[in-house]
Amino acid sequence: MFNRLFYSMANVGEKKFKSTTEEVEYLLTKYPEAKNNDFYLQWVWLKDIEGLELPDMPWQRFQQLAGKMGSIRRARQKVQSMGKHLPSDEKILQRRKRWRNIRLQERKLLEPLSTKAKANA
Repeated sequence: MFNRLFYSMANVGEKKFKSTTEEVEYLLTKYPEAKNNDFYLQWVWLKDIEGLELPDMPWQRFQQLAGKMGSIRRARQKVQSMGKHLPSDEKILQRRKRWRNIRLQERKLLEPLSTKAKANA
């Protein structure tokens, strides 16, 4: 979405952040309501950290959109979990492949334990 290659650290006024985690911690402190609303957290991140000029909107409309944004994210996850419209970014594909292999190895390691537990029951 936003290419961070040109920045070594994000700045907000005199604050300098070395990581996204530091940025998020700063925002959660500054905007406590963002603890309960990912969309709001993303919104204030775009405004405060990236410095984007985003339009003002009534709070009620904002809350309506926040719910929809979460639904959109979950719907994308559901569609992709069915093997449709998978990401085409090579980094994401490699990460998914690596995690899939880790889960397969874990299952192989845990299988003898579950078989043994069933036999003892």
